[in-house]
Amino acid sequence: MSELYAANIETALKTFITDHRGTLTREQAISTILENWFASHGYLPPQQEGRRPEDLDASNDD
Repeated sequence: MSELYAANIETALKTFITDHRGTLTREQAISTILENWFASHGYLPPQQEGRRPEDLDASNDD
């Protein structure tokens, strides 16, 4: 990677960490960014939260 890109990426990473102050270490931020990118580009399945279909019933309706 060229020095120009490294500086831009470092700035973006610092901004990302600042936006998530107190919740992410540098390593966690990099991992989060990579997971999001891989998932949005089809390399990882999207992270979904919630109940499994077999656990759903009428009592789960909001």
